[in-house]
Amino acid sequence: MTAEERQEVLEYTNGFPERFRIVGLIESNEEAAVRFCIDNTRKRYPNFDKYHGSAWAKAFRDVQLTTRFMAQAMLLEEMGILEEKLLFWLRTILAGLNFTPEFNRDTYTYLKQGFRQSLPPDAYAAFEPYLDRTIEVMSDFPAPATPAV
Repeated sequence: MTAEERQEVLEYTNGFPERFRIVGLIESNEEAAVRFCIDNTRKRYPNFDKYHGSAWAKAFRDVQLTTRFMAQAMLLEEMGILEEKLLFWLRTILAGLNFTPEFNRDTYTYLKQGFRQSLPPDAYAAFEPYLDRTIEVMSDFPAPATPAV
């Protein structure tokens, strides 16, 4: 390894304690942020559960799963893990169920707001790029001809 490569590895590994601290904060605030997200999405889309069985329970599960993938990607400083292992796949599934880009954007924007309220500013700043990328990817698909939200 070159001196520059060694320095990059050291900087990356030296950041793990701080990133683990932030993951712990995300984990301890996950329930409140996801609940805030689902409660607000439910108010905005009151007919959602008429289109899908167990709609709100599944939405909670999906948002919780997405949160955990975002935390893992933040820990590893690897946005590609989030995109390739979850977001592109989940977006395809939800589009196939006739979700709208607006529904997904609103849902994950509420999640972002929930974490903005519950995380300390430094932790939120580290997590925000992953929240932003999730909103971007999850709302980047054509609207269905017959929305089911």
